[in-house]
Amino acid sequence: MKGKINIIKNITLIVSLLIYSYLIFVGRNQYIFDMSYTKCILFLLLICLLLYTYGMIDNEDKTYKKNINLYILLYFILLISITFFIGRTNIKFYDWWYRGQYEAFYTITSQLKFGSKLSILKNVIGNSVMLIPLSFLLMIKNNKYKNLFRQLVIILPIIVSIELLQAFTHTGAFDIDDILLNYLGTIIFTFIITRFSIIDKIKKIFYTDYKINENIKNGIFYVVLVLLVFYVIILVF
Repeated sequence: MKGKINIIKNITLIVSLLIYSYLIFVGRNQYIFDMSYTKCILFLLLICLLLYTYGMIDNEDKTYKKNINLYILLYFILLISITFFIGRTNIKFYDWWYRGQYEAFYTITSQLKFGSKLSILKNVIGNSVMLIPLSFLLMIKNNKYKNLFRQLVIILPIIVSIELLQAFTHTGAFDIDDILLNYLGTIIFTFIITRFSIIDKIKKIFYTDYKINENIKNGIFYVVLVLLVFYVIILVF
């Protein structure tokens, strides 16, 4: 039974990612299918949930670890979608870029003073929480990433690379405040979740089957599978 479900899981994962790529990365499909941040997040969360339920069925440490790696991959797919594709101009590489914003806290104070609630939510709050899922998944993957310096070594280059690539591809502008918000949000989150040992309690959730009956676990898997298929049908048709 596990072998059959594993095949279904793998096929569903591949097909779902192909459909997602078609909706987001091909031509102007994101506009044709009206893809938004929320729709993309929900799509990838359903895929994660399918992987999670399969993890409970297999209930093997190697499968749980493999799932964590897949969650990280899905997160990067979402990050690329949000920062370079959804609602942005077509990617075109230039040997020059738009003039950036290099004054620390200028954009933040401007947004707080003059920005709308939606603008503040997107540009201040959004940037503050954007890299938190990666920080969280790294800590779930390995305890060594509870260390703030290890987080710095991985996350800061990613943040800077995004800003530089957005500038060179004209899908955004280089803004020092984006870097500050991205990194400070991650650091504060990491400090809180490790200082109060919250991460240790949450981590257990990703490495257990809750001792649920096998038939119930299989049933949950197929329910999630149906939800994912139904969601894809809604998006495409």
